Amino acid sequence: MTSASPQIPAALGQPGVRVRTLVLIRWLAIGGQSLTFLVVGLGLGFSFPYFGVACALLSAVLLNLGLVYLYPRTARLVGTEALLHLAFDLVQLGVLLFLTGGINNPFVVLAIVPVTVSATLLTRRATVTLMAVAIAILLILWAWAEPLPWDGEPPAMPVTYEVAVFASLAFSIIFISGYVMQVALEARRWQQALVTTQAVLERETKMSALGALAAAAAHELGGPLGTIKLIATDLKSELEGDPDFGADVELLAKEADRCRSILQGIASRSEREAPFERVSIRTLLREIADSFNDPRVPIRVAEAAQGLPVIEHSTELKHGLLNLVDNAVRFADREVVLAATADTDQVAIYVEDDGPGFPSDLLPHLGEPYLGPSRSRGGGTGLGVFIATTLLERTGARVRFRNRTRGGARVEITWHQNPEEDDL
Repeated sequence: MTSASPQIPAALGQPGVRVRTLVLIRWLAIGGQSLTFLVVGLGLGFSFPYFGVACALLSAVLLNLGLVYLYPRTARLVGTEALLHLAFDLVQLGVLLFLTGGINNPFVVLAIVPVTVSATLLTRRATVTLMAVAIAILLILWAWAEPLPWDGEPPAMPVTYEVAVFASLAFSIIFISGYVMQVALEARRWQQALVTTQAVLERETKMSALGALAAAAAHELGGPLGTIKLIATDLKSELEGDPDFGADVELLAKEADRCRSILQGIASRSEREAPFERVSIRTLLREIADSFNDPRVPIRVAEAAQGLPVIEHSTELKHGLLNLVDNAVRFADREVVLAATADTDQVAIYVEDDGPGFPSDLLPHLGEPYLGPSRSRGGGTGLGVFIATTLLERTGARVRFRNRTRGGARVEITWHQNPEEDDL
């Protein structure tokens, strides 16, 4: 069972690469390639197609200069645009290798670099596309590349060796890029989920502050409003039945009563939200249960165990529990039960429902962000449970998900406590 997922900031959902980063990487590549060919041509005296190599290097220089002048330094390349730039780097390297020995050139291993960069910064589809381009370039290099620059006749490599080099490079591209892509995607998912969690927490904190401000405003306005009511009552008694002012004075008294009723409602709602900084666990569970009004699934607070400590009435704790209870209510058949226990070592809160329980294949992954509709029975992403788990863990809790033997789901939230202290 998973809760509804909050919206993800759009900026975080669009992976890409900064123009400044891409330009810097390409300048490093151009510098390394130029230095290599100077050493090979002038230092070692090897012969290779100088004009073709110069054209390939010049094309990279011109593209980099175009990026510098056409884009701001803080601009980002995303989607197809970023993919095309990395594909250009791969093709440009392929041209240089084609002119200088193909897969027999020791620098052929650099073909892994653009694909790895894509795995780190771009989407899965873009990376897989670049993998296919890289392997196709390796095939061309193996079959049709120019001979390796050499002093005299280049050494003849056995076909078996060339096949092995091609296979090792292709496997390295697939394995390294696949591994980096999985790690990067996981990191992005966690970053997005954590940002969303922080946004939810900040919203709850602002709402609590707004409630306190509303209560203070209601209290301050109560004094002058009482004076207005008193004067309106006196005027009403004196001018009752007056053809000119009687109706107006009566309306003034009614509106004063209405304002007082509104202010009393604001004050009472604010007091219910967070009347105390520290509360007993049973009071907290009652507050959580009273927050739901679903006649289909009542929420029962089990009898409290002895020795339950007083705990801090924090936004993280309340919102995390509300999220888990809301989850339980949505999947319960008849009832949701909230319970708590305490001993010298730990304090625990339990959220139980009598619904179908957690799918067995989902249990090991609960608490992770973005489980995906294929795993989540409700079609959600699991972000709601992740947020609840993260908020509760901020309070020092450990959250476990399991199924009850008699049917239904059970969430256990436990805190280890110091025996010398009487509260969390």
